[in-house]
Amino acid sequence: MAVIKIAIYQKNLHKRISSDEISRIQQSKAHFLILPEGFPHLFQSESPQDAAKHEKEYQDHLLEISETFPGVILGGSHYRKNEDGHLVSALPIVQSLVLVDFYEKKSPSASKEPGVVPGKTESIFIMGGLRFGLLVGEDLENESIWKEFKKEDIEIIFYLSYADEKRSYEEDLTYFESLAKEKSVHLIRVCGPSDGKPARSLYASPSGINWKVGKAEEDKDVFKTLSVNVMRSYLL
Repeated sequence: MAVIKIAIYQKNLHKRISSDEISRIQQSKAHFLILPEGFPHLFQSESPQDAAKHEKEYQDHLLEISETFPGVILGGSHYRKNEDGHLVSALPIVQSLVLVDFYEKKSPSASKEPGVVPGKTESIFIMGGLRFGLLVGEDLENESIWKEFKKEDIEIIFYLSYADEKRSYEEDLTYFESLAKEKSVHLIRVCGPSDGKPARSLYASPSGINWKVGKAEEDKDVFKTLSVNVMRSYLL
């Protein structure tokens, strides 16, 4: 069994991470930093196509964090044209000032993300000695990805999302507690508050909800370092 330190940052999607906050991230000595879907959305864009023009600025901000944080940075997500020239929602994976790879969202919303096509990348990655699965937004309900996770015996999944406003705070907890038990996984979810929408970051495992953002913190920035015990996924 190995203990993995995972820093999650429930961060306002439209605000940069300051130098003091970067110092706090560095001091966490975490192996991973997880940022929410849609971070850093620093520009007011009318469409995904327009947002894709700012790809470099988004990535530069993540590289700025990586200057002092040696761990793996996952996320948030931004729109970009991939190698095939298709517009996708992409989760950048950064470590040691290197943009290592992208995870492309498999299940973009036609109504919320016009023009964005399903990604073609793998959903399982190995970084920092850890083998893990990635989900962004609506990917959570993509059964083909879950079948792949089960086939490959994936133990830990990082889920970058917006909060589902159709569910209450309590219903969200029940949903993710049941999902982690059903799938027998460690599910770490990070959201970012934006435009009055709630953010409900949490850590669910087969034993239940291990950590959650308080109900009074749905609209706040929250930084938390978790210690997660994994048995099958650590490779070093």
